[in-house]
Amino acid sequence: MLRFSVLFYASMLVVFLVAGTLLWAAASGVGVIDNIEKFVRELFALESFRISGFKLFTSSLVGGLVLVLLGTGINVLMAVVYNLTADVVGGVEVTMLEEDPVGARRSVV
Repeated sequence: MLRFSVLFYASMLVVFLVAGTLLWAAASGVGVIDNIEKFVRELFALESFRISGFKLFTSSLVGGLVLVLLGTGINVLMAVVYNLTADVVGGVEVTMLEEDPVGARRSVV
């Protein structure tokens, strides 16, 4: 469970970081980032306002690593709790019965 959780959450982090970087590059290339910076400067009457892509990326990376650790820890903890309760209670058994409904029987002539 530990290895699977780490690999899953780490791969999701990589996917989100790559997608965010590509979206940032596209928005920056089109000029959306400059428009947002200009809007915030005018809205709050600031002399300068700049969104740093590198700081945004590193903050996302650190936050993502924290979430990877938290998610992995929660998954491992829940697996341990499930295994302990399954040992005490005996687990859950599901039995499937195949029965014909009473009105569904047809006689073939």
